[in-house]
Amino acid sequence: MSGERVSGAPDPQPVQTVREPGTPSYLVHRVEEKDVTVDWFFGHHHAGTKIAQLVLVLVGWFFVILPVAITTSALVHRHDDMSGWWGYHEGFAMWTETMVFLGVLLVLFIVGFLVLHLLDRAGRRSQDRSKTYDEEVLALRLEVAEEWYGDKFGPADLRRQQDRVEIEPYGDVETYELRDLYRTFDIE
Repeated sequence: MSGERVSGAPDPQPVQTVREPGTPSYLVHRVEEKDVTVDWFFGHHHAGTKIAQLVLVLVGWFFVILPVAITTSALVHRHDDMSGWWGYHEGFAMWTETMVFLGVLLVLFIVGFLVLHLLDRAGRRSQDRSKTYDEEVLALRLEVAEEWYGDKFGPADLRRQQDRVEIEPYGDVETYELRDLYRTFDIE
């Protein structure tokens, strides 16, 4: 049983191990969508699978729509006992109570989120008016970072003159590198 293949399953494709130039070393292979996606319903052949899936989907939709149709019919014909699919008077009372409860819950939800939104806006305004950083430490950090960028990518005026700067993917500046540099100069 372990050596048998499922009929209709696609043959496994070998994984490509060719790396594109400039990609990091940890990217050892590329996986295409067609290698991992098998869609038997919209694909070619497999008519039996398509019919079985279609029947299941239609039965599922029938049982989704049926309760909605029954409830709608009952509510529309609430005062006419001869019409509608059922006429359960206690059920109508429960329906009304449930709708009132859900309405109150919705109003509380909206009011609560409105209050939270207004508090957040007020907090942001007060935070925008106050400084959240130390200007001396920021100046030191900018000086150290600018010197490091100059060593890595060239002088600032040359960098600013260029319309387009291409940096190799492995040559990008990582956050941890700047943090380590700040720690080296005791700038926290």
